[in-house]
Amino acid sequence: MDTFEFEVDEKLRPTVERKLTGTTAMDSAISSLALPDNISLKLTITLLRVYRKLAPNSIRCRCVFDPSCSHYSELAFRQHGLLTGVKLTYRRLVRCKSGAGGIDLLNVKHGG
Repeated sequence: MDTFEFEVDEKLRPTVERKLTGTTAMDSAISSLALPDNISLKLTITLLRVYRKLAPNSIRCRCVFDPSCSHYSELAFRQHGLLTGVKLTYRRLVRCKSGAGGIDLLNVKHGG
């Protein structure tokens, strides 16, 4: 397998990595988590995963954050439940714009 190495601003890394490989390591790790036992969380996460499979590349590969907004949302629901998960997801989507990228896990781990 060939590997490539190049220097990219950390804020651009998630977008570049997704454009080149289709995903990031963090997104892949979140996608591989087992579904929770809680029925409402299981349904919510299943819907997020269906969205990720059906969304066109033009939407999926443009997220400026790592993890992507839908993966972040999955973590928010897993760690904080449905209500707080919706609130954290909304805050993240508002921040998701060009020039605001990079690694963004703090709000999920600390509740916003």
